Amino acid sequence: MAIICSVLTGCFYDHPLTDTPSKDINTWLLGVWEHTNDKGDLDRATILPLTGSRYTVWYESEPKSGPKKKWRFEGWISRVGPSVFLTLRCDEGPGDIPQGSYFFLHYQVITQNHIATRIPQLDAAPDASSYELRTNLRKKLKEKTLYKAEPAAIWKRVSEVYWDPNSQEPQVFQPLRFPESAQ
Repeated sequence: MAIICSVLTGCFYDHPLTDTPSKDINTWLLGVWEHTNDKGDLDRATILPLTGSRYTVWYESEPKSGPKKKWRFEGWISRVGPSVFLTLRCDEGPGDIPQGSYFFLHYQVITQNHIATRIPQLDAAPDASSYELRTNLRKKLKEKTLYKAEPAAIWKRVSEVYWDPNSQEPQVFQPLRFPESAQ
């Protein structure tokens, strides 16, 4: 959903919010997440650890009508003031998102199996520097105009990834330890 919104609004940038991760990965984000919009279109994000501070994100869009699309992003956490964002760089996709372009996503872990995401509404030009992007983001945070009035997209975790940073072996997807029916 968030990526589709970016495709429609064209809020892609030439530079990241931060050139390097502001912190290590948040393991609560690892796994397979799904979101279904009001039209019944399914979006799926698979978030895997790439390193101790970067993610690989596979994003699939499955509209009720039309072709399925899939993108691959490299992502990291960018802290701007007290807020954290995912900076995502498009590494692969069907062409409607320029390869090498960036977009930003605010996330909030609600429960073990639910996250909320929102796309910041920046006034910065697509070729704005990282500094200019952060300055615009801080200004809009202060003005409380960073997000649209619509509610955040709520994503549900459907599979987990356990990550041992000391293991070089592939770490497989697991069923949820605490599915909603048990909570």
